[in-house]
Amino acid sequence: MAPTLRRLTRRTRTWRQRLSVARAEFYAETALCAAALTFLMTGGRALWLERLWPHADALAAVLCVVLFVLLHNFVTRRVVPLVARRYSPTPYDERRILFDLGQEARTARGIDELYGSVARRIAESLGADDVSIFVREESGGDYLCRISSRAAGEWAEPAREVKLARDAFVVKRLRSLSGPLVVESAEFDAWSRALAAAAPERRAARASEREALQRVGAHLLVQVRTRELMVGILSLGTRRGRFRYAAGDKEVLMSVAAQLALVIENSRLAERLVAEERLLRELALAAEVQRRLLPERPPESVAVELSGFCQPARGVGGDYYDFMSFDNRQLGIAIADVAGKGMAAALLMSTMQATLRSLSAGSNLLPQTSHTLADMVATLNGLLWNSTGGLNYVTFFYAQFDQHTRRLSYVNAGHNPPLLFRPGRSDGFRQLSSGGTVVGVFEHCAYEQETVEMRPGDLLLAYTDGLSEALSAGGEEFGEARIREALAETAGLSVDEIRDELVRRVVKWSAGTPQYDDLTFVVMKVR
Repeated sequence: MAPTLRRLTRRTRTWRQRLSVARAEFYAETALCAAALTFLMTGGRALWLERLWPHADALAAVLCVVLFVLLHNFVTRRVVPLVARRYSPTPYDERRILFDLGQEARTARGIDELYGSVARRIAESLGADDVSIFVREESGGDYLCRISSRAAGEWAEPAREVKLARDAFVVKRLRSLSGPLVVESAEFDAWSRALAAAAPERRAARASEREALQRVGAHLLVQVRTRELMVGILSLGTRRGRFRYAAGDKEVLMSVAAQLALVIENSRLAERLVAEERLLRELALAAEVQRRLLPERPPESVAVELSGFCQPARGVGGDYYDFMSFDNRQLGIAIADVAGKGMAAALLMSTMQATLRSLSAGSNLLPQTSHTLADMVATLNGLLWNSTGGLNYVTFFYAQFDQHTRRLSYVNAGHNPPLLFRPGRSDGFRQLSSGGTVVGVFEHCAYEQETVEMRPGDLLLAYTDGLSEALSAGGEEFGEARIREALAETAGLSVDEIRDELVRRVVKWSAGTPQYDDLTFVVMKVR
């Protein structure tokens, strides 16, 4: 008995959904006409008509039919439209909706303007009081309300806190359903009763979900899906006149949601392209700023020749070299390698350069003080530690060449030992490794310095690991042996020629492989 009752209820509901005002009017008129004919042709009224005139019953039937036709025409033209506007939803053209949305997608000046157009078109066509569009955030996966209608009929971006969590109850249900989800107002009260004994965290999450749905007046939720993911949710409030959303309405909304999914994906692609283009512009600007931080040309000197080269691996980098000339005829030579790559390393590099220039200038302005290069590097270490909190470090080599005495004093703070090459001597190559640990890791560090006697023809090459660790196509490093070989073969050339030959050899060695690390080195030759 129960299945039969359910089938009867289902058929009755289907019949009610298909019953239009025009059909109801026709059924009512037919019943009225049948009742009139029955009234005239039965009982004593039929005998009275027969006595009045032999064919009076046929004439009465014809008159009833004529009156029925006249009444039908009048009601169809005047009454049905009025009643339909009150008791039936306004008809709409599905194909026109989809066509207009396609046109607006091509002409909209921004994604939020397009969201507003889609919501407005749906509200006007289906007579929905509230229409909102939730879009999935790529970072956290929550669904943020990007556009919503107000009670006054205005459209605006809602407060950013109106969102549905990725693990919200309705979100989970939508993911598992193939069609739209109807949310009745009575369900909100049922949620509250069901969660009365739940954990506080779960109760708070469901309360937040209920508040978000009530703020946008949600009654029908439609999935906005791509092939792999639900990228958004289309929320509709109740229809004006309290009409229900029919199966055809839901099919139209799912077609609109499919178009909206493409819009969301295309907008995200466009946003990524714009962000990448903006990032490229910022990187180009940063690279230009960093290039200007490097010395434009080495200082003029009668005692030494100087040359430097720096080529970042990613537009900007953490390698750094510098030349400084002081009034007391001292020449400063610095090279450093910040741990890491990219923008963060470049920022620390600029801090390093500014700090070093300030400290070295102050030390050389007051030559009567007892501060040594080792003291200056220790001070530099403490200042960098204060800036980074020990989270980053820099390998650093700093030397000062006295143009009068031809003495080179230096401190090596964890950097690749520079090579000192003395042509024609048995101890031709020597590494300059005296100093201490890298700068920036520990708050207090002590360093040592060493002074070397330089002679005419001596070569000093200070470099970062981007030179020695340059990889070939087979994965082999360029290595210190090849650096020494290049210096020995080019010792008779000028520093610029030595620089160019080193670059040529490294580029040839690494042909066919991307640059792995920043490539930086400094060449000094005693005249």
